[in-house]
Amino acid sequence: MYNSPVDWKKIVDSVAEGVIYVENFTVKYANPAAAEITGFPLNEAFGRKCFEVLRTEICQSACPIREGKPLPWKEEGVSCLDRFNEEKFINIKVRNLGKGWAIIFEDRTREVRLSKEVQGKFRLRDIITASPKMLEIISLLPRFAASSAPVLIEGESGTGKELVASALHHLSPRSSGPYLKINCATIPEGLLESELFGYVKGAFTDARTDKEGIFSLAHGGTLLLDEIAEMPLSLQAKLLRVLEEGEFLPLGATSPRRVDVKIVAATNKDLASLVRKGRFREDLFYRLNVLYIKLPPLRERKEDIPLLVEHFVELFNFITGKPVEGLSEKALKVLMDYDYPGNVRELRNIIEAAFVLVSGRVIDVEHLPAYLRGEEAERRKLEEALRRAKWRRGEAAKLLGLSRSTLWRKMKKYGIKG
Repeated sequence: MYNSPVDWKKIVDSVAEGVIYVENFTVKYANPAAAEITGFPLNEAFGRKCFEVLRTEICQSACPIREGKPLPWKEEGVSCLDRFNEEKFINIKVRNLGKGWAIIFEDRTREVRLSKEVQGKFRLRDIITASPKMLEIISLLPRFAASSAPVLIEGESGTGKELVASALHHLSPRSSGPYLKINCATIPEGLLESELFGYVKGAFTDARTDKEGIFSLAHGGTLLLDEIAEMPLSLQAKLLRVLEEGEFLPLGATSPRRVDVKIVAATNKDLASLVRKGRFREDLFYRLNVLYIKLPPLRERKEDIPLLVEHFVELFNFITGKPVEGLSEKALKVLMDYDYPGNVRELRNIIEAAFVLVSGRVIDVEHLPAYLRGEEAERRKLEEALRRAKWRRGEAAKLLGLSRSTLWRKMKKYGIKG
């Protein structure tokens, strides 16, 4: 391909469009832009099938390579899934080069997502909703994204905090900059400071070279501090300094570093409550809580369940290649009656599990997890209501729409004590 006085590889490596060269559907070459758009590092892309790297909606139904027909620019765009199963939108063309084929594509995801508001259903990245509560939040996102002020997102696990944080970045003037995230709950306290702020050579025994922290790497972009409630008090003062002064001190350094980063903090805890208990700094709480988003749990936006089910069916049809058309009325009713302690993430897992079991075109009750069927589903619903009511039977009965005596009988039936 490159037996020419002109260094085509150097030229193609420098263009903004993604380029993949394939022979017999196998990736022989990909440029850096292709790696960025697909999420596959170059060393992982080489040798894979093209439809495993650039997973477009036309790969199975209308592949131009399989049909032997070059594809001119599809300006209307096609959707694809990147390495992390995140949906993207690309303009694409396919050219025959004799022995192989060149696939050339450009990322149009931001423009497409900004323009998608159809029939009362708003979709921004993977935020799919018709819920008035969620639509109100979505209406705020462009204004929150335009500001450099910190954003605090609170919500139960699985409600989509990371999706909202990602949307804030991609809607912002910083969208061409880095978007990084760190989970404050998964990194040991002794390592978290160096992960956040980095260190200089000689800061401690094993510090043989300088290491940039995530604040440095996120300069000019957005940083999501997930599970911010789990950040040790000892580090909260240092985070406050970054927010107030725009600078931080790497471990072992003698002079501070300037940084320009938009902070988005997320938590499934009530930070105000933790402040009252002395487990979170009050000054940091008010500095983070400049712009506030409270995501509702799925049980408070059940009108979104059919939309989300439709989306997840489409997603797993694409991933698995199965031709599932949807759910039966009975199966959908089971999902509508459930309260989802795991929220949208749990619903996604339910549909994924159903795809393993279903062999036809319709997901029925028998394909749903056992805990959603029959008596086990009722038991879980009772227990969830009791937990939400802190085991106060009267309040739990109201949540369930039952009388206290009926609730007591059902608790006795299932051996629930409390």
